[in-house]
Amino acid sequence: MRSLQSTLLTPYKNIIHAFSTRDNGYSLKPFLQNNLAFHVNDNPDLVLKNHQNYANYLHYDINKLVYMEQVHGTTIKIIDKETDLSKTPKCDALITQEKDIPLMVMVADCIPILLFDPVQEVIAVVHAGRAGVFNNILINTIDEMKNKCKTNVKDLLVILGPSIRECCYEVGEEIKVEAQKLNFGYSIKEKDGSYYLDLIRIIKQELQKINIKNKNIEISKYCTSCNNKTFFSYRADKNTTGRFSGLLMLK
Repeated sequence: MRSLQSTLLTPYKNIIHAFSTRDNGYSLKPFLQNNLAFHVNDNPDLVLKNHQNYANYLHYDINKLVYMEQVHGTTIKIIDKETDLSKTPKCDALITQEKDIPLMVMVADCIPILLFDPVQEVIAVVHAGRAGVFNNILINTIDEMKNKCKTNVKDLLVILGPSIRECCYEVGEEIKVEAQKLNFGYSIKEKDGSYYLDLIRIIKQELQKINIKNKNIEISKYCTSCNNKTFFSYRADKNTTGRFSGLLMLK
C-alpha cells in the first residue's frame, strides 16, 4: 500500500491528495521505508529520494512542495504568489488558493488533517497533535480560511488521516487535568488505573460547534500505533521513527 485516498475528496478532479504509508521507499532501518522527514536523523539523500519517488507517483513538482517545520504551536501560514517556496515555514498549518503548489503535513501519531473548500477553491493542511488540538489549531485554520479566503463552513470538507487513537494514547494525570481545565474532560477515559486521550472526539465536537455536517467529515479507521507496520508511529516505534504525510494540491 503506497498511499490512502479519501472517499470525500476522490470525486474532485481539480485536486491531488493522499496519505502516504511506510511502503515503497528507500530509507534503511529504523526508518523503513518511505520516510519523508529530514529532521529525524535519516540519511538525507535517501529522504530526498523518497520525496522524488512520491512526487513521481502522485504527479506533482517536488520543487514547488511546501512542508512545515512543525512546532506544536498555533501559527498558520498562507502560501501565495509572494511566498518564497525555497524556505520552510515554521508553523502547524498551511493554506493556499494557488494552483500546482502541493502542501504537506508530516506525522508519526499526530493527526494529519486535509481541508478543502471546493467552492472558493481553497486547501489547507493541519498538524494536530495534543498541543495543537488543545489550542484549537484546526478551528483557527478554518477561521483563517473564512476570513482570508471567503470559505463558508457549509462547503468545507474535513479529512482526518491515520493517527494514534484512544486505544493506544496513554497519558499522565497532568494531561488529564489539563484536558479538564479546557473542558475537554470528556476526551479522557480511565482504564486499569491509566488514562487514555481521544483527540478525535475533541475535534468532532469542536467541528459540530461551528456547524460542519457529519457528511463533510471523514475520519480514518487506522490507529498508527496499532498499525505501525503501515504507518510510522512515534510511540509504537519507541521514539526513533520516520514520518508519513498528508498531501493536498489544487490542479
